[in-house]
Amino acid sequence: MKDEMATTHANSGIESTPPLRDSLSVEVKVREVDPKAFEASASEVALATAAQGWMIHLLVLGAVLAIATVYVGVHIGKGWVPADDGILGQSALRVMQGQLPHRDFAEIYTGGLSVIHAVAFRVFGVSLMSLRLCAFLFFLAWIPAVYYVALRFTKALPAGLITLVAVAWSYPNYPAAMPSWYNLFLATFGAAALLRYVEARRLRWLFVAGVCGGVSILIKVIGAYYIAGVLLFLVFVEQSDVASDDQSNPKAPKAGENAIPYRIFSTGALLLFLATVLYVFHARLGSGEFYHFVLPAVAVVGLILLGERDVPQTASSGRFRGLMRLVVPFSCGVLTPVIVFLAPYARSGAVGQFFSGVTSSAIARSVGLGVLRPVAIEKSVYALALAGVIAAAMYLRELQSKAVGVAVAFGLGVMLSKATTSGGIVSGVWYSVATLTPLVALMGVWVLRTRPKSGGLAKIQRQRLMVLVSLAAMCGLVQYPFAAPIYLLYALPLTLLAAVAIVVTAKRQPATYVLAAVAGFYLLFGVVMLVPDYVYELTHKVGQMEELHLPRAGGLRIEYAADFTDLIHLLQQHSPNGLMYAGNDCPELYFLSGLKNVTRDDGDSKPEELLQALQSNDLKLVVINESPFFPSARMSPAVRAAVEQRFPESQMAGIFHVYWRP
Repeated sequence: MKDEMATTHANSGIESTPPLRDSLSVEVKVREVDPKAFEASASEVALATAAQGWMIHLLVLGAVLAIATVYVGVHIGKGWVPADDGILGQSALRVMQGQLPHRDFAEIYTGGLSVIHAVAFRVFGVSLMSLRLCAFLFFLAWIPAVYYVALRFTKALPAGLITLVAVAWSYPNYPAAMPSWYNLFLATFGAAALLRYVEARRLRWLFVAGVCGGVSILIKVIGAYYIAGVLLFLVFVEQSDVASDDQSNPKAPKAGENAIPYRIFSTGALLLFLATVLYVFHARLGSGEFYHFVLPAVAVVGLILLGERDVPQTASSGRFRGLMRLVVPFSCGVLTPVIVFLAPYARSGAVGQFFSGVTSSAIARSVGLGVLRPVAIEKSVYALALAGVIAAAMYLRELQSKAVGVAVAFGLGVMLSKATTSGGIVSGVWYSVATLTPLVALMGVWVLRTRPKSGGLAKIQRQRLMVLVSLAAMCGLVQYPFAAPIYLLYALPLTLLAAVAIVVTAKRQPATYVLAAVAGFYLLFGVVMLVPDYVYELTHKVGQMEELHLPRAGGLRIEYAADFTDLIHLLQQHSPNGLMYAGNDCPELYFLSGLKNVTRDDGDSKPEELLQALQSNDLKLVVINESPFFPSARMSPAVRAAVEQRFPESQMAGIFHVYWRP
């Protein structure tokens, strides 16, 4: 009967109640399966969260790119230093015609930029605006690099704000295609590659960072500052890797062998580097130069030397291998573009001419620029005040509220509104930024010395911070020996990124509101005050800007455009054979007129070379700039006398004295 009932229940599809033991076993089986289901769900959530995070990153970057594109696009045709645009255009034109820098003509920079600009001429046409479009494209590629670096230390929205601040305090202030902008762009690309190396530990990123350095130095020799900063960082990486390696790491160098040779080598190399820095600056080493140029280098080198106390007695052979493992791929990256660039010189047997030309042009430019002292050291009180506000927001809990942030933003807004009529406020804000780099280097070194040095996360954070501190300290040397305001902006974004890294690494409290107010203030100051006043000539009030109606101007807007147009027509009228000599720092006349220089130097030829050129019967036209930007470029009395003797007809056109003969 029981069997029949069981059979009936089974056939009817009705499940009978299992015994207690069976029910427990079923429950246990269900509980064994559930965790896997939860794990799958957690994985899906993580993927969805990551996708959402990337979407936010892309949206913020897209917004920043759109804002920067429109903002810089409005200013791209404004503001020029005639000799800058002229020499860049004339050098690129010579390269496009098949000439090699330093072999066939006197190049003011290394020569790589003229090659890049020659390509721009072929793509966009021969005009000054083509050079600016080329630099603008590099600028647009630079923005994601700045954003990527900022993202290593903060979230999407703050990173976007930081990127906009870096934009406002850099390229749009002087959108000419100057080599120092390219040096800044490449240094930032290199910083991004180094940060990626710190995270992924793939040697190819060191190679990429090296390529950035090689291209940078081919554009202008100050790319060496970036290379020096990277080498200091690599020494720090080797040191911190050895100090943090535990004994479970089979690749870690073993103790017990002689550690002295490596320490002698590293200490000697670092002290030699410092001695080189002091030697370069000793002739003009005032308190301002020491603060801006020497102190940051001393701070970074001192950090590495002090760090040797934290390193165990490790075999020198292992440490040399560790350092070479870092330096070799980077050095290969540096040499690769240099070797490619020198190939045409090697085929024509002109490698010696190239190096001789680069050396002589660097020396001549250093002398020709003259000396412009950096901001005095006592002005650093403004940077200290800025650092004090940020430190207070980081360490005082009373300043963490939204209400305090709103109050700070309101106060800064009032200051910004008064800055339009107060030169004192403008100067104070400028000084707070102009004296910031040495302070950032010192604060970065302090954080790196006091932050815990054990643990993988701590090591990564320290190495990330060191990337930016080292590059900011070294690239700031671009201001020597001519510390004009625009030269600060050629490296300032690296200082801003280093300051962000310091705040994030060292912060004790989430000082979100106050920091956002400060960043917003400096962003608006750059937009409202800095760019409209053309920081590249703070000592010169720019007048009415009008479009220069010449074929090779490309729509550039300058002062006295009508007068300049008349001058170019006058030159073309008095040079029937297309030859001219435009002396002492006015290469823009060659480029805009299309007339050919009778010498190989478009800037300023040596007197003996020029006197020989003036004897040619083919030369019908000479121009002397009576008011060159740099006093050292004034025409020599002997040359002037020869010009007045051989070219009897003359006419003044603004600052230019035009001489011609039938």
